[in-house]
Amino acid sequence: MTWLVCTTTSSTLNRVLDRLIPLRPVFRRRRPTDPWFDAECRAAKRLTRRLERAYAAACRRRAAADATAARVAWYGQRRVYRQLRQQKCRDFWAEKIETERSHPAKLWRSVDQVLGCGHVPMSSSIDVEIINQFFADKVANVRLSTDNAPPPTFTHAAAGLTLNEFGKLSVDDVTSSFRQLPDKSSAADPIPTFVLKQTIDLLAPFVAELFNRSLAAGHFPGRFKDAFITPIVKKAGFDPTEACSYRPISNLPVLSKLLERLAARQLMNYLTSSNLLPPLQSGFRPGHTTESAVLHVLSDVLIAVDRGDFAVMAL
Repeated sequence: MTWLVCTTTSSTLNRVLDRLIPLRPVFRRRRPTDPWFDAECRAAKRLTRRLERAYAAACRRRAAADATAARVAWYGQRRVYRQLRQQKCRDFWAEKIETERSHPAKLWRSVDQVLGCGHVPMSSSIDVEIINQFFADKVANVRLSTDNAPPPTFTHAAAGLTLNEFGKLSVDDVTSSFRQLPDKSSAADPIPTFVLKQTIDLLAPFVAELFNRSLAAGHFPGRFKDAFITPIVKKAGFDPTEACSYRPISNLPVLSKLLERLAARQLMNYLTSSNLLPPLQSGFRPGHTTESAVLHVLSDVLIAVDRGDFAVMAL
C-alpha cells in the first residue's frame, strides 16, 4: 500500500506538471558570476566600459586632445575597478572562512576552492557499465569475505527501554523539517526543492500521511531508494581511467532524505533518553565532532606520558 501511494503521488505530480509546464528544450550559454561580484562591482564595470567607448569614439573623430583625456579617465577607472574586484574577493573569502570555522567539512571545501583544487573530470575511456560492474563486484567480495563471520555480539538494554514503533508524524513536523533542508534537488524529484518549500504548507498533509503509512508498515518505498550516482575521483593524482579511482556520490530524492531524517530523529531521541549510546562516541551525535574525539585521545596520551608510560597510537 505504501509503495502504491508513493507511486501514485509521483505520477500525479508529473502529470500535473506536464499539463501546466510541459518540457521543452532550452539552450543557454552558461556565464557563471563570481560570488563576490555585487552591484557595486557591476556599476564600476559599466562605468569602465562607458569610458572605454568614449575613448574609442574620440579616436574615431581624430581628436587628439579629447582622446588623451578619455584614455587617462579610462585607465584610471579600469585601475579602480580591478582594485575593487580584488578587495571584494579578499573580503568574501575572509568572511566565508571565518563563518565556517565551526564547520570543518564546509571549511575544507572552501579552502579547496581558494587553492583551485577542483574535481578531476571523468575519463572518456571509462563508461557507466565499467563503473557499475566494479562496485557490484566490490560489494560481492565484501559479502563473500564476511559470509562465515561469527554473529555480532551485543548487550541487552535494561528492562523497560523498548521502542516498539515509530511515533506518528504531525504536519508541523514535516513542515518544519522540510524548511530546514538545503535547496538541493535530485533528477528523480518531479519538483525542485525550492518550489516544494514554497508550497509545503499545501503538500505537508499528504506528505505526512505518506510518511506515517511508511513508518507504520515498516516499509521504505522503493521509489525513494532510486538515486542518481555521480562518480568522483577520490584524490588528485589518481588514474581517472581506473574504476577503483572513483567514489560514487549518490543523490537521493528530497522526500527520501526527509523521511530518513525524521526517522533518525526519533531513533536518536530514544537512544539518548535511554542512555544507550556509548559515552565516548563522537560520530553522528549533536555536540560531538572529530574535535571531541581528538581531545579525548590527546588527554589519554598526556596522562600516560605524565605517568612515565609509553604512548603508542595504531591507526
